Order: sequence, then structure tokens, then C-alpha cells
Amino acid sequence: MYDDLRRIIEKAGDIVDFASYGEGVSDAWIEAAERRLGVEFPKSYRWWLKNYNGGEVCGEEIYSVYGIDFEEVVGGDIVYINELSRKNDPTFMDKLVISETDDEMFYFDLSNGLIENEYPIYEFYSKTLYAPSFAEFLKKKIMDMEFGNEIGN
Repeated sequence: MYDDLRRIIEKAGDIVDFASYGEGVSDAWIEAAERRLGVEFPKSYRWWLKNYNGGEVCGEEIYSVYGIDFEEVVGGDIVYINELSRKNDPTFMDKLVISETDDEMFYFDLSNGLIENEYPIYEFYSKTLYAPSFAEFLKKKIMDMEFGNEIGN
């Protein structure tokens, strides 16, 4: 199901800095993060966590599950980032931030629940739909980077 995405990730070379395929985080950590946030992660995001653990696209971190006690974790752990976001701004209760740079913030829109096991991903500042699923988000982020068109062929 994710063969095309896996091929794009493998061909991306230095654009992508993820763990090696198959070296992801455990189901137990994924489920603990879901319980802590009160959210069911979308299918393609779970696949990515289980197979790649987390990482960056062209230096931009995609938030993941670090596998560190949630009371101690900081940085780009999805639980830490989103608990902080929700604490500072209650409007984030229906959003799950997955990546943030100086110019952009991407989030799962939780407001309508899972649609075909996925949440759409929006860019916060422009309030525009970026991708209909996490898998499409990753493809688009990778393809938008330098040499992106060569990777997809």
C-alpha cells in the first residue's frame, strides 16, 4: 500500500533523514501517545512511525514519538509539542501539529474525525489544505524539495 512512498523516501537521499526502514517505534509507544493525546493517529502516520520512527525532510522535523517517558520528553515529540500547544492555545484541541518551521505549521485537522483512516493536513498560517493524508503530505514535502521531480520518476 505504501510502496510508492517507500520508493520516494529511498530515492530522496540526503533530502530525507529518517531511521532505516523497519527501525520504527513500537506499537506500545504509538498507542501510549494516542492515549495521552486522546487521539487515534491516522493509518499512514502509524505506518511511518512503525517503519521510520521519525526524522526530517530537508532539515524540517516531522514530529514523531520519541519513545521517552512523556513526563520527561522535549523537542519534536508529538506528545510534548501538542500538549504545549494545547496548554498555550485552547483552539489547538482540534488540531495535532506535525511540523513547524519559521514560515509554516502543518497539522492534522481532527475536527471531522478520521476520514478513510486519515486526517487532512492543513497549513496553519494560510489555512489551506496541504494534503488529504499523512502519506500524501510526506510525498509532497519530499517532492517539493530540490530535485523532487527526479525522485518521483
